[in-house]
Amino acid sequence: MILGQRLVVLGGAGRNSCFLKTENCKCPKLVGSKFHNVSGPLTISHRGTPLSDAFVDAGVELGFKRVDVNSGDIIGFGDLPMTIDEDGKRTSVARTNVHPAMERSNLTVLCNAVVTKINIEDKKVVGVSFRTKEGDKFVRVNKEAIVSGGAVNSPQILMLSGIGPKEHLREIGIDCIADLPVGKNLQDHMNIKVKVSIKEGTEVHTDEYYDSGTNAAESVAFLKTGLEESEAPDIQISHFLGESYPAAPPPSVHMYKDPKFFVPPFDTTREERMRKVGFMLYVCLLHPKSIGAITLKSKDPLDPPIIEPNYLEDHGDVKTLIQGIHLAKRVIESETKALAPYECKFHCMKMPDSTHDEWSDEHLEQVVRHYARTAFHPTSTCKMGAREDNTAVVDPQLRVLGIQGLRVVDASIMPNVTSGNTNAPAIMIGEKGADLIKNGRQ
Repeated sequence: MILGQRLVVLGGAGRNSCFLKTENCKCPKLVGSKFHNVSGPLTISHRGTPLSDAFVDAGVELGFKRVDVNSGDIIGFGDLPMTIDEDGKRTSVARTNVHPAMERSNLTVLCNAVVTKINIEDKKVVGVSFRTKEGDKFVRVNKEAIVSGGAVNSPQILMLSGIGPKEHLREIGIDCIADLPVGKNLQDHMNIKVKVSIKEGTEVHTDEYYDSGTNAAESVAFLKTGLEESEAPDIQISHFLGESYPAAPPPSVHMYKDPKFFVPPFDTTREERMRKVGFMLYVCLLHPKSIGAITLKSKDPLDPPIIEPNYLEDHGDVKTLIQGIHLAKRVIESETKALAPYECKFHCMKMPDSTHDEWSDEHLEQVVRHYARTAFHPTSTCKMGAREDNTAVVDPQLRVLGIQGLRVVDASIMPNVTSGNTNAPAIMIGEKGADLIKNGRQ
């Protein structure tokens, strides 16, 4: 669970209370902190290993701070709490909030139903049309409709309903009811995986530490490359235990139980594909300058929307990821006392046909452009902002501008993607949205 930064528009105290409201912290180092709660429904835990502890200790030796990544000051190295319960199972708001409420008389959950349109008359929502295997359905809205489809599907639903960029809707053949920049401002984290081999016999077998598996990611660093003037970190380096690359992929439940992997798996010689023990570092770009968009393919609601992320379109993003790789390499190769017993060796992916030096920025740019991938954190396509902000789709109360009885409550409302994982901020937005709705009816 990472709080992140850059979500100030929703209001400081209220925002932070919504983070705390949902949390049931089981991390011994964090219980009692003002940044954590022990009475919420969602279990947060941390299950470290000597290797993940050594990664954090190495960062401290290099002069970085040891931090609680959910506090106000996150630049440094720290443990990575996760939404993992006491049984080693991933928890979610589906399990902690929805499932316990399934018997309520005022809740109906429909699966395999597709929203086709929000029905609007005189700028007011009057109903929602949707489709099931039985056919087309309609439900009347008496007070409000709440769209929570995420950064891809929420803008799709709004545009199918006539809320979006006027010219784009005209091209698709949809009458525009509210000309808003829906689908614009798509932001996502990108990361690149690097590998660290260690001395045989020092590897961590997670079965020795956990009865039911591992968090996979055990510790993390939030760092500044120096390329930006912002106070927020621009790089996240997450420490993962070893991932295996056997001839046949194992069941995903076993993915992180084998501390061996091929180093590096992208080269061509048999010797370089030898299995070695070690761990992985994921270097993540936190604040992309490359901005994408969600658009409609057609006015058929069953047609998937077009996702144009425009990854690495801005060269500044490439430069930041390259500096992030250099930072990770510095941590591993600085001969710290913490990592010395492991005899770490840093491996980056290679471009077999490259004529550049392995650690040159020219070669690393090729690596980044070829191997960097999404972290699956899309946000910001229904941006929240003031009513006079012509880039905004919803106001600070999460109400769609110009439409009565309609809110968007999900990660799409973030003005910018957060400085860290988006799971906890998305849950906070849900809690805050619920408070805004309830308070508006008092």
